[in-house]
Amino acid sequence: MNRAAYILACFKPVATASEATATERGLAGTRGETRLPEASGDLAALLRAALGARWKLLHPHIQARFTLGDGEAQAEYVGNMHQVRCTRLGGLFARAIRYARVLPHQNADEVPFRFDVQPLRSGLGWIKTRTYHFIDEVFSFRSRMVLGENGELLEHFGGGLGMRVRLEVLPNRLVFVDQGFFLHWRGLRLPLPRPFWPGRFVLVHRDLDAAHFEVTIDVVHPWFGPLFHQDGTFERMEAARV
Repeated sequence: MNRAAYILACFKPVATASEATATERGLAGTRGETRLPEASGDLAALLRAALGARWKLLHPHIQARFTLGDGEAQAEYVGNMHQVRCTRLGGLFARAIRYARVLPHQNADEVPFRFDVQPLRSGLGWIKTRTYHFIDEVFSFRSRMVLGENGELLEHFGGGLGMRVRLEVLPNRLVFVDQGFFLHWRGLRLPLPRPFWPGRFVLVHRDLDAAHFEVTIDVVHPWFGPLFHQDGTFERMEAARV
């Protein structure tokens, strides 16, 4: 079985439910979602709520990687993307949604990469910032991840693009798999028809040791095969203090 078939087969959508429901107050595209009055102040709270009992199955190193210590404002991860790849069709798609700055269209090796995650000031969720330091460009984008209906994770990117996310816990791994894409605007959320999806998005966070971890990202279209692939190794820096 090739890589594309393996990814599509292993992460088919299934119905999931969490033991908690929450999201950021006042966030665009969150109709019908439960509100929390204040932020938790820790990154791990979102994962615990989304995973429910499965949180205990998550490797302790990964749990620690998403836990803020006293006085820490955010978690900061640095390393290299060893490969950043996209096909010609993937590159065309990345350029088409460049307004949202979700995917780079470059092909490059050993790209310095930084990933910052901080809890929302109000509500339960994350603000995530990714920065690729290509030779000819710094590509950076932000997103907001919150908990929606029935414990469903929702990630909101720029330009009104959003993604529903399912979490899977595997040995030494935490996997983020898309459950479909949508557009959000002024409290409304409009699902995108499947033909407009870029493909199945799978991000795997694999623990290497207490200090290091590996991330792989694949986007595989059911008709056109692999469109994007990235992989790299990273470590968590000492986070900023408040």
